[in-house]
Amino acid sequence: MKPCIHEPPKQLNLPELQRLLERYPIPKEDPQHDGDSTPVSFSYGTAGFRYHHDLLPPIVVRMAVFAAIRSSSLNGEPVGITITASHNPECDNGIKLSDSNGGMLPIEWEDLATEYANANDDQLIWMARSKVDQGAGGGGGVPMVVHMGRDTRAHSLALSQLVVRAAVSFGATVIDHGCVTTPQLHYFVLRSNPHRMPNALLCGSSGSCFENEYLESIVGSYVTLISTKEYDERSQNLHSVTNRMMLVDCACGVGGLKLPKINEMLQSFRDHGGILLKESLVKLVAVNLPGDGPLNERCGAEFVQKQQASPIVYSDLEDECHKKLLVSSSYVASLDGDADRIVFHYNTARGNVGGNGSRNSFVLLDGDKIAALVSSFLQEEIEALSHQVDEARHLKCGVVQTAYANGSSTFYLMNTVKTQVIIAKTGVKYVHSAAHDHFDVGIYFEANGHGTVLFGQRYYTMLAKAEEMLMSTCRNNRATIAWQRLRVLPRLINQAVGDALSDLFLVDAILYLKGWSLPIWNDMYKDMPSRQCKVRVKDRNIIRTNDNETRAVSPPALQQALDEAMTSMAKGVWNNSRGDFPSDAKPRPRAFVRPSGTEDVVRIYAEASTQRDADVLASEAALLVHKLCHGIGPVPSFANQSNL
Repeated sequence: MKPCIHEPPKQLNLPELQRLLERYPIPKEDPQHDGDSTPVSFSYGTAGFRYHHDLLPPIVVRMAVFAAIRSSSLNGEPVGITITASHNPECDNGIKLSDSNGGMLPIEWEDLATEYANANDDQLIWMARSKVDQGAGGGGGVPMVVHMGRDTRAHSLALSQLVVRAAVSFGATVIDHGCVTTPQLHYFVLRSNPHRMPNALLCGSSGSCFENEYLESIVGSYVTLISTKEYDERSQNLHSVTNRMMLVDCACGVGGLKLPKINEMLQSFRDHGGILLKESLVKLVAVNLPGDGPLNERCGAEFVQKQQASPIVYSDLEDECHKKLLVSSSYVASLDGDADRIVFHYNTARGNVGGNGSRNSFVLLDGDKIAALVSSFLQEEIEALSHQVDEARHLKCGVVQTAYANGSSTFYLMNTVKTQVIIAKTGVKYVHSAAHDHFDVGIYFEANGHGTVLFGQRYYTMLAKAEEMLMSTCRNNRATIAWQRLRVLPRLINQAVGDALSDLFLVDAILYLKGWSLPIWNDMYKDMPSRQCKVRVKDRNIIRTNDNETRAVSPPALQQALDEAMTSMAKGVWNNSRGDFPSDAKPRPRAFVRPSGTEDVVRIYAEASTQRDADVLASEAALLVHKLCHGIGPVPSFANQSNL
């Protein structure tokens, strides 16, 4: 389905914008604070604003104008708005902003967005008029284009209509894509600005991409990747891959609208691809579709990853094969509400999907495990290609993690996969930037399942050289197979932002090519047990950290005390002033603290070889923060005794 395009009038319609501002004023008091006089102040989050849906209309009106101005500042390059609150409860909503490269806004524009969101009517009109005087807006100024999409929340349609009215009144063209995933909207923006990623293999004709083209590109690339498994190997293992099915928990969100379309495309390939392809392609059994149950409630990637538990299945499954898959729960993926996160999981006991099983039988494969799987696959294929294409040897590949990445995953990447690992500040914008800046092939997946792979100029140069050298070689030559696999990845992977649907197919293809099940994948390494908690303090600003948040800089005594606690736990000496992970030994006990970005609390993370030790270390870190950083209230404790 093609999007609906809303063209602006020839003249700027500021009176209409003024009416919208008067109709949807910023509340004088926050209705969420039980009648007290707390003033409303909106703050920019990871990618925009997210609040109870009743608070959103004034923000939406202002952000529509802001997005138009951002487009104007880029000489008319399209930008994007998605109405969604992602993994939040259904009562919440939000607005995510996409810059013209399909990524997030520059930090300085995030600050400006906060100014616009909190501006009173007169201030906003003044700011809008000043931008018009500089060339923005209708009447022959710089063109402005805003792509827009929304999730399945009942209030998202009305909020999206406000975006159209406000942006069009300011002179912007709005391209309304309807109900789409957040990654789709980001990709549509990137596709409208192909010069922002000139080497990427993008779907659609120049300057446009619609949903069907996007889904066909992902599915077609997946089929191509699956087809690279050697014919003889597929023939010998045909019985083991018959009727491959994956249960997909869609969180009752927008991802559930896309799975039926994807299954139709997959079926078309099965019908025309012969017996080997028919049995090789995974069948997606979608559950928790929109309307089946409450959005994100006890289902979806956020719930599964945070609670370490299987999702409730609200859907009624009539097909007997699907019922058996539900019972076996051997291959399950969970998306979040706007389909930009994915985690995988299975149960070691039967009958546990649906939230009724023991947590002891639940096994989660989170973003750390996805990063390890993808990195090892890429390293293997690049290594195979390098035997005949020298340029492949010189590619710089690596993984970007945050301090929250499990130490076992970091150790595995550095010592088994033998890839470079960089620790970046917590937040998608920081890990994405680090992957782009440091590597020719940069991989990042946060533990919550949000992540992607970025390919730089040298990667595409290497592919072109490989094509020149290998086109005349045998199709089953290992280097040729590696080239065939590597060249399809930039079309399968959404490089604009983490994309649950794209990542689903990437993971499934890798597992199929390796001949792995989820338990075999899980055995790549064993996660170190961890514990997270937070301590309330008088002023969170008393704590400062280094750039990647692995070590506290102030108060000066805090990091020294944390180091002593970790050394005591390890029963050895760990002198590691940079905060990097050790590469010459097994993962060691580790703890770090960082101030919250929104409230006066300090967040604590600890991990160790046993859950008891992780609990002890977290308790010790919490006590240290409480003592040295003017803690308020009780000290979190997870152990009966402390080593302090």
